[in-house]
Amino acid sequence: MEYLGTITLTIILIVLFIYFTNKNILKKTQTKLDIVNRYKVALLKVLEETKEDKELQKSSKIEFLKEINSELSRNIFFEKHEIRVIIEELSKMETE
Repeated sequence: MEYLGTITLTIILIVLFIYFTNKNILKKTQTKLDIVNRYKVALLKVLEETKEDKELQKSSKIEFLKEINSELSRNIFFEKHEIRVIIEELSKMETE
């Protein structure tokens, strides 16, 4: 009987561990998406402000992407491959 109680307690602890771990992963993922969306909005603003001068727009975009790359590189939540994908996605953005 004591053995059954130990197994039940172990199962409960495992379920709680999985629940809280998944909750943190989802929260971290949402935070990453929020950060990327803020960068997209900021880039669109930069592109819109410089839409009259294509050379200025290009140089502003490059400078912005360098800043973002630097910021994301220092952010412990982003892996290198994630940063590369984000920068590629932002670099393809144009004004509409």
